[in-house]
Amino acid sequence: MATNSRSPRSRRSESPNQVNLVSARSRHNSEANKLSRMNSVDGYTQTRKKRARRRSILLGTGVTLASLLIAAVAAVGAYALIVNGKLGTDLEGNKTDFTTGAYENVFVEPGSEAAPFWVLLMGVDAGYDDPDNPFDVGRSDTLILLRVDQANKTGALISIPRDTYVDIPGYGKDKINAAYSLGEQEQPGGGVPLAVKTVSKFAEIDIAYFVQIDFQGLSKMVDGLGGVWVDVPVDIIGDTDAGDFDIYQGYQKLDGYLALEFCRARYTFDIGDYQRQANQRTFLQALARQVLSSDPPTIARTLTNMSEMTFTNLNLPKLIRIAQSMQGLQENSIHTYHVPSTTTLMNEISYVICDDFEFLALIEQVESGNYPPPQEDNFAGVVPDNYVVNTSSTADHMAGQITNVNTSDYVVDVRNGCGVSGSAQSVSDMLSIAGYKTGEVGNAIAYVYDTTFIIYEDEKLKPVAEDIKKRLGYGKVLSSNGRYAFTGDILVVIGNDFKG
Repeated sequence: MATNSRSPRSRRSESPNQVNLVSARSRHNSEANKLSRMNSVDGYTQTRKKRARRRSILLGTGVTLASLLIAAVAAVGAYALIVNGKLGTDLEGNKTDFTTGAYENVFVEPGSEAAPFWVLLMGVDAGYDDPDNPFDVGRSDTLILLRVDQANKTGALISIPRDTYVDIPGYGKDKINAAYSLGEQEQPGGGVPLAVKTVSKFAEIDIAYFVQIDFQGLSKMVDGLGGVWVDVPVDIIGDTDAGDFDIYQGYQKLDGYLALEFCRARYTFDIGDYQRQANQRTFLQALARQVLSSDPPTIARTLTNMSEMTFTNLNLPKLIRIAQSMQGLQENSIHTYHVPSTTTLMNEISYVICDDFEFLALIEQVESGNYPPPQEDNFAGVVPDNYVVNTSSTADHMAGQITNVNTSDYVVDVRNGCGVSGSAQSVSDMLSIAGYKTGEVGNAIAYVYDTTFIIYEDEKLKPVAEDIKKRLGYGKVLSSNGRYAFTGDILVVIGNDFKG
């Protein structure tokens, strides 16, 4: 929360006055206000009897990406050994050998250190701890495929609905989330390898690594960061199964508890689990950006918390190598998708049926680096505009010219004040190419700006504002005089003169 004063179901999560950014979708998506837990798609989400259970929610993408800067803070001595050991220890405290037993021949390492690779991110509902039911070992509650392309500093997230109807090796057809349970019933510790084999077969890909996460540890990590700034795309109201608080649309800081609620909520949405998947991807993008821009002590704390809550075959040297190659990754460099699918009932049980042709075509495009545009079907879920990759960028009109401004010394915030989707990100991308440091990118309070303003607070920064105006080829340089609140050195508010 952005405030320490809160009461269950009684107040909005507050957005910071000093930022004055809101989601374009948040302000204009009137359909979001119609969401109800009683409405569902094909009966896919239904109210269920609430039972006490121990959950593990996967948000491993953020953890994996968040660890990418650890090289500067953790690759030394005993500390490295301790962390390395914890990463290879499962959530029950058992040390694992990933080359023998059930794990033998499960993972395929990338062909070279710089080669792209796939990671399976999973969270497991650990069951109801029923001593009278030894087969209740839990199911994988969340599955996300992560593609990491180190050479191009890009990533892709693909959510797999837990009810997807697939072939589980050795067991036949069932929901994909049953693979973990069946593997654990076969032998303790067999859940992860069977889940990995199942997803690998389903997507027809080689999986190099996996990350399994415990949600209590995630909450600790988020609180250790002082919260995570997220542009919440739709209201979460009355979903008591996810948490005790209402979360409203808008750009705001979520503490550990609210972050979990944001990622768990599904009964309040018309499309249920699909919006939950979209929320998880949104959160992971925001978490990755925040951690990747943190100072070394913060990253060190994050790593320590991560090692306590994660079970993974990624060891410390691998994380260090990835860190060095992925520094500077931005949230809009992470492309997000879901498995193309429909829902159906078979024997009164709800299943998700994958469109194999479209899914494998998506996998092929992601593997080739030709990322397709975001999906726009009925199950895409609502995501913040500013989290969507935009391939266009404005031209740098001073490209190649000598300038007295050392662009790398300055942080530029950019806000969309004209309503053109992607305009703020486009300008921010161009200025980043010109060498400027990327600041906050979002929306102005209203889309009422006819002219683009390049705003400075300190008179010494006026030449920097002039430099940006020349690079854009339009706009007006303006002194803030305390009228605009921004955290960077320069604020650019995009007007109707925007040239995309």
